[in-house]
Amino acid sequence: MEQQVDSKDRSFVSSLARGFEVLQAFSPSQVTMSAGDLARSTGFPKATITRFTHTLVKLGYLIFREDIGHYQLHPKILTLGYPVLATVERRHVAAPLMQALADYSGGTVSLGIRADLSIILIERSRSKTVRALPLDIGSRLPLASTAIGRAYFAAAEEKEREIILKLYQDRHPDKFDVTHKMLSQSVVEYRQKGYCKAIGSWEHDVCAVGAAVRLSSETLAAFNCGGPESRLPLDRLDDFGDRLSQLAHDFQTSEWIGQLPPRREREGVQ
Repeated sequence: MEQQVDSKDRSFVSSLARGFEVLQAFSPSQVTMSAGDLARSTGFPKATITRFTHTLVKLGYLIFREDIGHYQLHPKILTLGYPVLATVERRHVAAPLMQALADYSGGTVSLGIRADLSIILIERSRSKTVRALPLDIGSRLPLASTAIGRAYFAAAEEKEREIILKLYQDRHPDKFDVTHKMLSQSVVEYRQKGYCKAIGSWEHDVCAVGAAVRLSSETLAAFNCGGPESRLPLDRLDDFGDRLSQLAHDFQTSEWIGQLPPRREREGVQ
């Protein structure tokens, strides 16, 4: 859940919240799950999982596959997400900008929004030289260990940053000091450069840069440009970061005119 729930909040429907937690347990890397899988993922008793899955199947949001004894999301679940995507339809405007930078960098460029402690991708482009798209729309990336997540955190309002840190403290207390330090450094880096870097902190050999952007007055998002070091070498990350930052600025101000944005000259860099 987004934040801690007041135990005295009589308007909060706990069963509804738990039902959504069951749905959120599914991911691109785990598209089918047994009742046991769901119990382990959510921490709910199997009896509770049985009631929730039965209800969700009846409502049409889950399918039970008799052949493997697993549940999976029904396409009907898309009806919940489509209104959200419709409110951020400007993401389509970003597609040609993202494609230009993907071709220039030789990697992939993504646009994502925050959900809990993850960034969900809502738009994706890849270089024509990349054979397969590693992550597709709807994929989740961890916030703290990725450039896109760090950029989002750095650009978020103070209240939202406090919520994110509280979630990390409650769920991962053993790693909180490291996470807090890493995210605090990201804020400083973002203020100095206009983007954040991540080098091998999410997956080995993956280098990336991230820059935040507002899709609307209510919706903060972030761009990411990344790939293996063989495609995005360390000595070019600042170039890619500058270009991604400029892309975010031009997209937000609607100044894009169809050309790759020039590398911004940072203070002290010729």
